[in-house]
Amino acid sequence: MADLSVGGLATGIDTKSLISQLMYLERAPERVLQSKQTKMQSQIDIYTQITNLLNSFKTIASSMNTSTTFMGKTSSVGDSTVVGATATSTAAPGSHTIVVTSLAKNQRQVTDTGVANADATNFNSGSIVINGGATPVTVTIAEGQNSLNGIAAAINASGANVTASVINDGSANPYRLVVTGKDTANYTLNFAGLTTVPAAPTGAAYANPTITQVGPTYQAGAAASFSVDGVAITKTSNTVTDVIPGVTLTLLKDGGATTTVTVGNDVAGVTKKINDFVGAFNAAMSQINKQSDYNATTKQGGVLSGDSTLRTVKSQLQSILSTPVSGVTGIFSTLSQIGIKTDYTNGTLTIDSTVLSSALASNFNDVVDLFTHNGTVSGLAQNQYGVAQQFNQVVDTLTHFYEGPSSSSNGIISTRVKGLTDSIGDITNQISSMEVLMTQKEANLKKQYTAMEQLVSSLQGQGNTLLTYLSKSTY
Repeated sequence: MADLSVGGLATGIDTKSLISQLMYLERAPERVLQSKQTKMQSQIDIYTQITNLLNSFKTIASSMNTSTTFMGKTSSVGDSTVVGATATSTAAPGSHTIVVTSLAKNQRQVTDTGVANADATNFNSGSIVINGGATPVTVTIAEGQNSLNGIAAAINASGANVTASVINDGSANPYRLVVTGKDTANYTLNFAGLTTVPAAPTGAAYANPTITQVGPTYQAGAAASFSVDGVAITKTSNTVTDVIPGVTLTLLKDGGATTTVTVGNDVAGVTKKINDFVGAFNAAMSQINKQSDYNATTKQGGVLSGDSTLRTVKSQLQSILSTPVSGVTGIFSTLSQIGIKTDYTNGTLTIDSTVLSSALASNFNDVVDLFTHNGTVSGLAQNQYGVAQQFNQVVDTLTHFYEGPSSSSNGIISTRVKGLTDSIGDITNQISSMEVLMTQKEANLKKQYTAMEQLVSSLQGQGNTLLTYLSKSTY
């Protein structure tokens, strides 16, 4: 049965409002705890933002921690109709003269005559032998495969170093088989093994295919012949990757066509990477400053003002900026030497583009080494790595996800967030326990005030009865 409340009808007291106000005061400790939860959740949210910014910065840093990923090379061609060229980071700057005598060609063979229907099973079945590779390949043509399309499919599935297709030349018997080598070797196709007459031809049986290796439809396989800086070279492909280290050449035009290929340092690409690196660092540092600063005038601070974990984060990031890279091969060991300077009022970075451009123009490899030194080596002291790898490692120690209480890999921030999350849970349990008591207390107040109202109402009733009695009495 639900509790009853008179609601002040007898006493004139608004008991419902009174109980509500009393319970509001009783729940003051709960509101204090809820305020703490709200603040902790705000801290978690800010730490999540900072973690995301730091991980974005780490993504950029990790793409700059080795010379392969950081250092780019450019390639330019004097006459792009003769040769195409692309360069990787391992290519050495320089200029090379290319003369193309002949292009590599794959052998092409076309059957001498065509047939009216490429799907008609009118050829003999049996076998085709393909010679010219390391070992002869026998292609079985079963009943049902003995159409031109079926023969092409069987050749392609055979593992032979050729491909087969069917073309339409537009004549009365337009469908012809084309067989193309996958390399520059020359192959022969022997159709003499097609000996079994078709069981159910869809018309007149077709004669075995024949291929004459002369005429305009035939192209013999041939290696590419060219020279690089006067050195004669022969290759089995027009795509050449192993002549100029780090450079892929694509031969396009023969007949003695000549051009130059020039490889240079990708200064523009490296400059962009450095600018992106600094921009991502500043985005993270600006958010750290915003959330940790305290304004003495307004007496307002960031959500994480005074937070020791955030001070540690900022300190570890800034320590890299002032520590020289140990063992660099070039002349630069700190970022400031290439024009990247620290604003010591807030820890952000600025770039002197003139100094950076000069460093890249004069000592490109030294700039690269400053960022990538020992990037592929493990187990060294932090300052023995290039700047990018140092930041890569430090950010990982800050943001690595929480693996468990016994893990040594837990990030500083993720550990702090885990602690805040646990505290929020503990407070929730406290509030739940307190609310049980509050509910009981509210129920007791309702019973007490209801009893009071009932008592007052009863007394009022007795008084009214007495007055009525007295008013009827005569003296």
